[in-house]
Amino acid sequence: MGHDPRDPTPPPTFGGFFGRADELGRIGTWLELRTAPPPPSGRSLPTLMVLHGPAGVGKSALAAQAAQRYAVHTHWISLYDATRTDVEPTLLRLLGESGGSRAAIVRAALGDDRAFRRALRGELARQLRDRLVVLDGAAPPVVRALLPYLRDCRGLAVLVTSRQEAGWRRIGARLLAVERLGPRASRDLVARMATGAPWRDRDTWYGLASWPASLVSAAQGLPALARIAGFFIANRMAPRPEPRTGESGPQRLVRLALEDCTTDQRALLRRLAERNSGAPFTQRTAELLCSLDSDPSEVRSVLGGLLVKELVQRWSSDGTFCLPQPVTDVVRAAEPVSSVRTVTALWAERALQRTAAALDGRPLPEHHIGPSPEGLDPELVPHLDEFLSLLTNSAHRGRQEDAIADGLALLLAVLGDAHRLVALHRLWPVLSVRRALSSLAADLGLLEQARALYDTDKWRNPDAVHHAAALCRQSGQLTEALSVLDGLLGDDARPDDRHTAWALLVLGAVRCDQGEVAEAERALLRAAALHRASGCRRGLGWTLLHSARVCLLSGRDTEAGRLLDEADELLLSVADTRGGNWVTTERLRLALRRWEPAAAAELGRQAHAQHQGAEDVRGSAWTALYRALANLEQGDLHGARGALASAAQLFLECGDDLGSAWTEHRAALLPSVRDEVHSASVLVSLGPVWAQFGEIGCPLGTAWTELEMVARRRPTDLNLPLLDSAEERFRALGDAYGLAWAAAVRAVHRTHLHGDGPRSAGALVASFPHDIPIPDPERLVREITRFWEGGGVLGGRTIPSHARDTVAVRHSGPWFLDVPGQAGPRCRVRVTLLDDTPAEDTTARLLLRVSPEDGHPWGASGSDRPWLMVTAAPLTPASVDPASSLLRPSEQAAHGAEFAFTAHRTGTHRIRFTIALERTGTVLQQVETELDILDHDEHGGLSSPEAVTHRGR
Repeated sequence: MGHDPRDPTPPPTFGGFFGRADELGRIGTWLELRTAPPPPSGRSLPTLMVLHGPAGVGKSALAAQAAQRYAVHTHWISLYDATRTDVEPTLLRLLGESGGSRAAIVRAALGDDRAFRRALRGELARQLRDRLVVLDGAAPPVVRALLPYLRDCRGLAVLVTSRQEAGWRRIGARLLAVERLGPRASRDLVARMATGAPWRDRDTWYGLASWPASLVSAAQGLPALARIAGFFIANRMAPRPEPRTGESGPQRLVRLALEDCTTDQRALLRRLAERNSGAPFTQRTAELLCSLDSDPSEVRSVLGGLLVKELVQRWSSDGTFCLPQPVTDVVRAAEPVSSVRTVTALWAERALQRTAAALDGRPLPEHHIGPSPEGLDPELVPHLDEFLSLLTNSAHRGRQEDAIADGLALLLAVLGDAHRLVALHRLWPVLSVRRALSSLAADLGLLEQARALYDTDKWRNPDAVHHAAALCRQSGQLTEALSVLDGLLGDDARPDDRHTAWALLVLGAVRCDQGEVAEAERALLRAAALHRASGCRRGLGWTLLHSARVCLLSGRDTEAGRLLDEADELLLSVADTRGGNWVTTERLRLALRRWEPAAAAELGRQAHAQHQGAEDVRGSAWTALYRALANLEQGDLHGARGALASAAQLFLECGDDLGSAWTEHRAALLPSVRDEVHSASVLVSLGPVWAQFGEIGCPLGTAWTELEMVARRRPTDLNLPLLDSAEERFRALGDAYGLAWAAAVRAVHRTHLHGDGPRSAGALVASFPHDIPIPDPERLVREITRFWEGGGVLGGRTIPSHARDTVAVRHSGPWFLDVPGQAGPRCRVRVTLLDDTPAEDTTARLLLRVSPEDGHPWGASGSDRPWLMVTAAPLTPASVDPASSLLRPSEQAAHGAEFAFTAHRTGTHRIRFTIALERTGTVLQQVETELDILDHDEHGGLSSPEAVTHRGR
């Protein structure tokens, strides 16, 4: 993203500003005063000055030059064609750009109008201080409606540019007329534009009767037209002398320039004149306007030609332009044009719906031409207020207006622009807008307000189901989230659409929170395939982020790092800053697992600052929890306690019960402050945590809490039911790591109670399975040995804090085939290219087989061989048909799966195949292969497939 919508819009940077020294001095004197004479009502108002004058005289250029010269913190607001209904959105925009609290304005949005306006005025008074607000092109009624909300903003100055001179006195405004340039100043400006220097007084080429003099006269002292005259003179283009009856000088000058334009240039001018001509626009705006009835590919050269002729002029150096009002008037008079609102609304609808397809996976609009969007178009951001203004004065509420509101709401929610989204909600409170604001409220930690904004019990539709499930997960209610998802995913006839994809994403995240590694991977794999198929880059980014969480939980650090990089790239492409912040938090966890304390500390600070900047309370809370673990690993108990206290407060603020439970669990395990040993209070403090884990439905947290309660107590038979329960939960999770620790605790109890336990730590370790799937089995042996030698009693050695961060599951996940034992016979994945010369935009057939080795149970013929589901996903610009297929394990080609691969460019392509059991969906293997697509007269080839992840040992 090149432009953050919460950053103030800077003043334009018009090139070649000339003269106006007296006016600049008067503006500087006025800025120093920062006080205004009180109106008859006696109520205070901010300092106000109005620059008035005809269109094209340079009012905006003068205001921009003053803001730059006097180095005032400036907010630039274009209000051409604005009415009183634009006042509230403008105020909310100012509040957002001045750093106003997102949470405060979302809370206020739930109140009545009077309470909301009171809250808005109070927030503005706190934030909008010692600044300059430029209201460009504003009319007196709009300014009169704005000022009461700004009356308590200390040190605020308001500079207005307007074509109207009347209507300002009653609000205490200082008027400054911006006059036309005099003949000499006008002549010098044209000369500077044409030759770079003033003409000499006795220049024979420029005489009073010469055609250059006639062009200077036609400009009538308007700088915008002086630029056009300068173009003619610089290129020695003497115009035809015949003026038309009743034609003014400015009209003649613009007409002459239009006559020199091509058909495409005139068409683009007509499109630009149909919109609000006073507001700046970008090249992307021009492309979208032209795409309504022509190919936008040549817009750059067409726009460049108009810039040379000065019919379109640069607004600032960041690629924004403006259409001078005198040009607009002539274009509109010369040819009939559609209404401004109709044309702008049409391209706004198309642009926003196209962007929404990349944000939530909805089908592309029927009128869409070309490939799916690769992300959020950053040039849409400067037009957010223009899109919003389409709804401020719309008397008609139809399909197009709802589509604009729907797409705009989703975009604002992803950008985190709460203030504009609240403005949209107050203007257009349709269901999709309420849902977007509810989602943003939840991201801000306002779960109660999120539920009030979008009643998921009332709106029983697919959007409501996965939205409700997401709210349940954010509040830590995992069992409730699964119950909600059953209503959507429990339907066997459910189509594989975007709603299913988002529901599977939430399901995978919940299963990961519960410690259900296999179930989480199964759901996230399906979600990733559906998001890829729909082109939803944001959905795929979040899916890969949660897949990385699963990898971290199961000890696959290398794969987790790769997935986080992919997720970060995808989320950045759609400007999902919040998602990128969570990627940083997960990278903090990755650094902890890799024992990189310096990197973990830096990532912790970075993630904390990012979440705070986004006002993501829940993100700040989880980051604080992980920073506490980092402090604990480095032996900084004081720092760990402080971070845990901060996390506890933040979890309470955002209502995340799962985070609160884990924070209390970790805090209860810290040594006491007095003697730095584990006191008996832990036996009491873990009881409520154990109950809370059970209520929210987190078997992993319940199992570890039960195991800790047993490990911290003196051995007695009364503890055995708790230990049995912990072992049963670890067994249900398939967690060999947790079972190993449970076995160690049981061995300590058996040795102390009955004397029939292992005689040494070596004997205890020897009783464990030899192939526990964790990255560092030796570390586990060392830690269990220390636990045994410490006696495992109160005050002795304890289970390391990081132990509960790993769930070691055998025979699941995409890193190896589900076969009995790693030393036994395996299945091999074979991919065969059936066509000799794959080329660009031609189909290449690929045959995939799963071939059992001799002695493998699947090698026998008959019904014992299961059906396998193979999903193909191209990782480069290409397509695969079908997306998935069934096969049986066999060497025979007839039992394999055939795919048609079509590349959309030459070069090396990569394809990922995911193999799962069809009956259960359990992922067995994931392999990638490369395919060379060359020119038609060259030969390509297929590389051998390779597993994309490994067990890490």
